[in-house]
Amino acid sequence: MINIALLGFGTVGKGTYEILERQKEEIKEITGEEIVVKKILKRNLDFETSINRDIFTNDYTDIIEDDEIKLIAEMTGDVDSSYKYIKEALLRKKHIVTANKAVVSENFEEFLKLAKENNVNFLYESSVAGSIPIIKPLKDQSIINNIKKIRGILNGTSNFLLYKMTEENYDYSEVLKMAQEMGFAESDPTDDVEGIDALRKLRILSTIAFKASIKNEDIDSYGISSISKVDIEYLKEKNKKIKLIAESKIEEDKFMALVEPVILNSKDNLANIANAENSVEISGQNYGSLTFIGEGAGMLPTGNAVVTDILDAITNNNYNVIINKNLKNNNNDFKANYYIRVKKDVELNNITLEEEIFKNYKIIKTKEIKRKELINSLKEINKKDYFFARYN
Repeated sequence: MINIALLGFGTVGKGTYEILERQKEEIKEITGEEIVVKKILKRNLDFETSINRDIFTNDYTDIIEDDEIKLIAEMTGDVDSSYKYIKEALLRKKHIVTANKAVVSENFEEFLKLAKENNVNFLYESSVAGSIPIIKPLKDQSIINNIKKIRGILNGTSNFLLYKMTEENYDYSEVLKMAQEMGFAESDPTDDVEGIDALRKLRILSTIAFKASIKNEDIDSYGISSISKVDIEYLKEKNKKIKLIAESKIEEDKFMALVEPVILNSKDNLANIANAENSVEISGQNYGSLTFIGEGAGMLPTGNAVVTDILDAITNNNYNVIINKNLKNNNNDFKANYYIRVKKDVELNNITLEEEIFKNYKIIKTKEIKRKELINSLKEINKKDYFFARYN
């Protein structure tokens, strides 16, 4: 019997528990032993459940001091507490599985080091792209391949918003409310719509892929909170679509890493990712690209990724992440043509290649410019009064 504990019993925790119970016999055949959820950490113990109430606790010491618990699956979403939970568990030589991309992105190298020093597994598949198995294949590929580029849609909420605006003609505010009612978006959607969530995931993927510490602060981001129906309609007339793209690439000893709206040709694979799905493309030396597509969130999709990590941790099916390069951040030299929508009386002559009036707004296509020059040109304008996206 292998005893484990779950930290958090929200959407992902419930999905994880359901899969572990439903597939108990199949899991036993693989591991050779029955996996038993001995404890579940839950802040509020006043709730209705059909599960044996004796396994619930609101005291982490009941878990961390129990030598019979060999693995902890952390799904709290609390960055400060989860850091303490994970660090202490690793120091106590317990395997850790986490779905918390915020705590992983902030403390990635530290957790990897602690896991190695204490000869336990630290796994985090469910922290990036929900149901998509991307972390494990990426670690495999980073060993046998020189990965050159990561590109993808890493946030299901923003993709849901853009998809509904494009395909069903919703206003941003309307579809955001819909997403919140459906559970795709939080009451405060900032992390999703401003690209912060995708940035954290890109940090994790890029560090693995490029064998270098690519930190959160190394990645520039701009979100979709100021997009309007005007932008969607204008680009639809041009047979184009907007997606919030996370992208990083490496050239020799330099890297660039960005999260921002990108205008795609309708034939681009990422242009057709629907609803709350995620997609990740890996480009490497040994092939053109590999593409992974799947549900980016949800009780069972994310729970599925957590359970996969639990099995890999218990069976020791895990490669260490190699970090042996020092790369220079080249974001300041990144150049592209950009789309900008502003009020029609705004002049941006120094960066403008073409402009036209569309539905009482000015639409500008910039010259090929450095991204930092674009940001500098817009700094005197209220963020709510403009939107920009990169031409692919």
